[in-house]
Amino acid sequence: MTHSFSDRTTLRKKLRLQRQSLTSQAQDAAAEALLNTFLQSSNTYQPIKDLFSQSTPNKNTVSIGLYVANDGEISPSLLCEHFWSCNHNTPIRTYLPVVQGDTMMFAHYHPHVSWQENRFGIQEPIDDKPVVGMTLDIVFLPLVGFDKTGARLGMGGGFYDKAFANKHTGKRPLMIGLAHDCQQVEQIPTANWDVPLNAILTDTQFLPIN
Repeated sequence: MTHSFSDRTTLRKKLRLQRQSLTSQAQDAAAEALLNTFLQSSNTYQPIKDLFSQSTPNKNTVSIGLYVANDGEISPSLLCEHFWSCNHNTPIRTYLPVVQGDTMMFAHYHPHVSWQENRFGIQEPIDDKPVVGMTLDIVFLPLVGFDKTGARLGMGGGFYDKAFANKHTGKRPLMIGLAHDCQQVEQIPTANWDVPLNAILTDTQFLPIN
């Protein structure tokens, strides 16, 4: 079902205020709980198990897209630290989004990266050879809102929708939306350009979509 743009705008404002109201202590606790929920779900969700399997043919490195938390978003920072710490088992490269005009690419992110601020006031890694999002294996993206069907609401800029416009269900990259539990609603008004998610991960639940 497609609803009017104004419906999405009103809901977006409401949910942004809700997550912005979380204290720093609540955000820290949510980030830790997010990691724990991921560790539990990664043992049972087959697409993630397959991705990190040592038997994956012709795959030397797993490439993972994350983001720098902003505007009250749940932070994937501990997820990133986990991936760095297990890098000795499975070769992993982590990436963060970088805005280039109206498009979004992904820059290599590592502990010694240099930073710059984009036009939205968000820190980005400096990388002279960023990669296209569709080349990544798994992308953890921020959500403003979601429902149990996997419908998602973003910030409205369309950067993820454009970067993954060729994404099809069941094909890589694996798209997992991250959010606080308080961002779940009964129904998200959808739009035909919304990129399909494979799963949603919050501080207390893992919701496989397809």
